[in-house]
Amino acid sequence: MSLKQSTIGEIVSDNFHAAGVFKEYGIDFCCGGGKLLSDVCESKNIPFDEVADKLKEAPWVNRTSGDNYNDWSPDFLVDYIINTHHTFVRKKSDEMAGYAAKVAKVHGEQHPENVEIFKKFIALSNELMEHLNEEESRVFPLIKKMYRKRQSGLKPDESEIMELKAVLSQMVDEHEVAGSLMADIRELSNEFTPPQDACATYRILYQNLAGFEEDLHKHVHLENNILFKKMERLIAA
Repeated sequence: MSLKQSTIGEIVSDNFHAAGVFKEYGIDFCCGGGKLLSDVCESKNIPFDEVADKLKEAPWVNRTSGDNYNDWSPDFLVDYIINTHHTFVRKKSDEMAGYAAKVAKVHGEQHPENVEIFKKFIALSNELMEHLNEEESRVFPLIKKMYRKRQSGLKPDESEIMELKAVLSQMVDEHEVAGSLMADIRELSNEFTPPQDACATYRILYQNLAGFEEDLHKHVHLENNILFKKMERLIAA
């Protein structure tokens, strides 16, 4: 399939190094993964050929390495997402909330955007915690159960198929909410760029926010564009 006929998600699923190109142009590859690259370039007034050339120059995933996520089974992907991305969110959220609270308190008067960043990050953290719990208690066990049924040659029950469709749609909607909050934080922080008078905590906060966004984008990409698509194909078979 040509790049013009490919969605953002398909391109990144095939080679995750493409994410760096999309990030350079402000193209959302996780929540916006279902859109055609050509349509996104047109809507953002970005030269398609320029983006296409950079994608062709991007390093290619080594198919013998362990990071070819498309080749991973749904149950293995689930375990990887929990152990890597869910663990990261739980580990970093309280730490970063502390940084954000301190920066808002100390610098909020001179740089009021940090008060909003603190509020947005708390909202994002709360949203993600509820989301992770829902995935681990309901969504991921259902995915594993249905995948293992298929592996055993059994067809999932119609009730299970309907439930899976509903929860996957819900998860995608919640990803949109989280992605929107993260985008707001990026804008408020001037692309995570601290001012000249920023103290060490201020700079650490912005560095952490940039890292948090990078992890969130990969996390959502693995779910929306790879894991959930695998399950959609499984129940359609």
